[in-house]
Amino acid sequence: MGFDIYVRFFLGFAFTIGLIGAVYWVARRYAGRLGIVRPNTAGRLSVTGQISLDPRRRVMLVRCDEREHLLLLGPNNDLIIDSGMGASSFQSALKAAGTTDKPAEKGEQA
Repeated sequence: MGFDIYVRFFLGFAFTIGLIGAVYWVARRYAGRLGIVRPNTAGRLSVTGQISLDPRRRVMLVRCDEREHLLLLGPNNDLIIDSGMGASSFQSALKAAGTTDKPAEKGEQA
């Protein structure tokens, strides 16, 4: 057991790590062009807000382009509560109802 076994081990280890790094770099650089991974197109879709109803269900407000969709998400099924709301429909509904956007103070009637 001479010094050469340690050198061969180190060179083999460095070569293996180098191959892993090269495959990673090629995958990150060319995967979108080859259709392996979709490129990031999160510009059209965003989550505006979400509220947990209980540990298993939540309500999400999702915005796609200029429309908002209200979704009820659960473990067994998903439900679209309201679809196609305009961006300002919530504010206009509040104005039409004659209420304000501010929450009621403690002891104050809404």
